[in-house]
Amino acid sequence: MKVRIKTSIGTNVGVQRRLVVVTALVLVGFLTLTGWFLDRAFQASIRAGVEEQLRLVIYSLMGTAKVDATGIRIDELPQPRLALPGSGLYATIHDRRTARQWRSPSAPATDMGTAPPEAVLGNFRFAEAHTGAKPHFELSYLAIWDDANESELIFRVAVDQGPALAVISNFRRILIWGLGAVAALVVAAQMLAIRWGLRPLRTLAREVEELEEGRRQHLSQGYPKELTGLRQNLERFIVHEQRRRTRYRNALQDLAHSLKTPLAVLRNAIANPASNKGGQSRDLIIEQLEQMDQAVTHQLSRATVVGPVVVGKPIALVGIVQRLTRALQTAYAARGLIVEADIPSALTVRGDEGDLMEMLGNLLENAFKYTKSRVRVSGESGARILLRIEDDGPGIAPAIRDAVLSRGARGDQAAPGQGIGLSVVCELLALYGGGLTIGESALGGARVEIHLPT
Repeated sequence: MKVRIKTSIGTNVGVQRRLVVVTALVLVGFLTLTGWFLDRAFQASIRAGVEEQLRLVIYSLMGTAKVDATGIRIDELPQPRLALPGSGLYATIHDRRTARQWRSPSAPATDMGTAPPEAVLGNFRFAEAHTGAKPHFELSYLAIWDDANESELIFRVAVDQGPALAVISNFRRILIWGLGAVAALVVAAQMLAIRWGLRPLRTLAREVEELEEGRRQHLSQGYPKELTGLRQNLERFIVHEQRRRTRYRNALQDLAHSLKTPLAVLRNAIANPASNKGGQSRDLIIEQLEQMDQAVTHQLSRATVVGPVVVGKPIALVGIVQRLTRALQTAYAARGLIVEADIPSALTVRGDEGDLMEMLGNLLENAFKYTKSRVRVSGESGARILLRIEDDGPGIAPAIRDAVLSRGARGDQAAPGQGIGLSVVCELLALYGGGLTIGESALGGARVEIHLPT
């Protein structure tokens, strides 16, 4: 079994890298979106706070403003900053009917008095504007003043955006650093979690590498339940390959051992031609060649056995039985045999189709060979799969039932064959974890039952 360990480890590292990259991208996207929402919410909060402050200034101005024939005046400024030029807080009061206005001492350097904004009676209007080159927040309010002329006064208050922008900038800086630190910590924690989570895969890759190098025979236990199925399938595959190599080695050894005696006899017959008279040499050679042919056929049958496969879809037994019975009915058409088959369509075995054909072919061929007129094939499933083959032939005597399962043994020496079919079936069944029993059929002949694990 040759396993590409480097590929497995590389794939493991690649999985870890992909998980970290995907996690980092998702996290960065999520934190970016979160940061954008927090920034927008903070800006809205700052703007709302500024608007509330300006509204209080307007209320204060409305409480102290006086309108008479001389114009609009404020005897006492409600905010000390309104008295300082360039303080960043500005106020104007504009009479829309008479064009008279009042400007705070802090406002002369601005252009607030030149273009009074549009105002709606009773409504505050908050906006961003510029006082010269400086951006500012501005709040205006139109009120009907209770005087002789019922003047329409527009109260207009502005404040520089600099302090608010500085607070927003500081918040953004803290937010970026905070979210960046959170992202780094989460990615680091995720890397540790992924590394810990992928530890069983690294352990599995290391153990497979040790198997390849011959330092381990089996995979260890204790894998998480998500990997239990993978470990079991790998274990089956390893055992499957080990059995296959063992079969090849044993088959070659047995073949070499089986050919030693026939080859020695042939060598002696060729070396001493004078000792073989009356055609004995020819008969001896034919006999030894037949033995060699039997040995080669048997060992090749053993070596080509595949055994239960780890992957692949289950094979329906009804299809194999139908194909074999059709072929055998054609071969024995002159005898007019009756074949009864009752195999459930759901009866399946996970294995190699060639192995199943070999097992069932040998058993069915024996049934067709020895039956008188009828062959019955039935199957059922339960804790184990049971397949039953019966005929109405002479049957197999209890005394020789164990013997006929040995290589080279035949119940009927007059019948053609080499006596290795049932032994191959037994070896295959042992490989699949099954078994074979021989009994008497209700039809009067032999009943052969094979058992296979579900």
